[in-house]
Amino acid sequence: MARWLAVLPLTLLVACGGGGDAAVSIVSTRVHDHGPIFRRLEVTLSDPASVEVECWAATGPRMLVRSNAPGALAHQLPLPRLRERESYRYRVRVVDDAGRPGSTSEGAFATADLPDDVRSIAFALSGQSSHPLSFLSVRSTFTGGLVVDSQGHVVWYARTPSAPFGAARRANGDWVILIAGTGLMAYSPLGELVASLTQAQVPGNETIHHDLTVTPRDTVLFLTYEPRDFAGQVLRGEALWEWDMRANTLHKRWSAFDFLDPAVDVGPRSVPNDWFHANSLAMGPRGNVILSLHHLDQVLSLAPDFGSIEWRLGGAGSTIATTAEQATSGQHSVREVAPNRVLMFDNGFARADGGQYSRAIEFELDPATASARSSGRAPTPKEWSLARALAVARGSAEDPAALAAAAREVRELLEEGQTPARIQAVIEALRRRSQAAAAKGTP
Repeated sequence: MARWLAVLPLTLLVACGGGGDAAVSIVSTRVHDHGPIFRRLEVTLSDPASVEVECWAATGPRMLVRSNAPGALAHQLPLPRLRERESYRYRVRVVDDAGRPGSTSEGAFATADLPDDVRSIAFALSGQSSHPLSFLSVRSTFTGGLVVDSQGHVVWYARTPSAPFGAARRANGDWVILIAGTGLMAYSPLGELVASLTQAQVPGNETIHHDLTVTPRDTVLFLTYEPRDFAGQVLRGEALWEWDMRANTLHKRWSAFDFLDPAVDVGPRSVPNDWFHANSLAMGPRGNVILSLHHLDQVLSLAPDFGSIEWRLGGAGSTIATTAEQATSGQHSVREVAPNRVLMFDNGFARADGGQYSRAIEFELDPATASARSSGRAPTPKEWSLARALAVARGSAEDPAALAAAAREVRELLEEGQTPARIQAVIEALRRRSQAAAAKGTP
């Protein structure tokens, strides 16, 4: 199974303004240094009001941050997405109840060098990022979590005892990170540890593992193993626990053994010490919970109240009909990206046809017919091989867009009934013509 790596979409810390009017003035501003790329702006007003801050450098995006303490006299605003070795300017505005800007104040600050072990990790860009920021789990000279912007700059980091298995972001900008064998660790936008939950704090001291997610209530839902006696032996199943950091409470919300029968719900890799092997957890668009079970080759959608299973996709007992081509094996990182549209990474752990490849695949579920249509699947290894040969023959092998276009052409030809051998022959003829044309044009 692949180490957790997730590519997630991120947003700036935004909250509604409130209070204040045009008469409110800015008494003072001060930038506090919390580390190489971490800065906190302190703003003091003459009267309670809301503020917003615009921050920019000569390179990189302009950022707008609104206070999460509307109608306050003093504001503390972490400044996000800062790059190392940059000179920044900022502009603070007082904002009234209608969101209209009032008095302003400007200032400047600079960031320092990243730590050597972070700077030693280089990122080579290819293509165009779909999201402005990406969270990376790193185990190298630096061990911890990194957030990298679309130009390959590290804009946030936190050191952890071992590489993160999962991470989720709360509404206040805190990152909650799952550390295998340790528990959960919450870090502020300034990279500082602000809270933790150890395995020993979970009743039964069961292992916190694999993944976590933030709920619409801004609580943290996470996976643990759970033992249960079954037919004279102890099987290790799965449970979901909810951690409310504000109330400092912990509640068990779901147990696999309450809804699945080990006598029936068993996969080829199920063993007593790890019967289901849950490996990813995410919130769905209706408040439902999407849970991936590696050992069953199955994805579950749990109802928002955890009282039922809405559907099961793949594996034995699937409530959604799928074809042999759609079958997944050891799937991971499953998300319901829109109602009834399920995207996942298919590890291809043990395919029935013996195929050895991984892919991304998206399902469009039809509740009326309990069936699924797959779309946006990644090319098979054979399709990739032919696509690269076609891109090489055209002289565009290093262009990601051209390579993707070649992959689509190859897939369409195969779907039309052309054989791989026939496609390869046409590509070879194209390559020879390209070489001959190039030679003819050479002095």
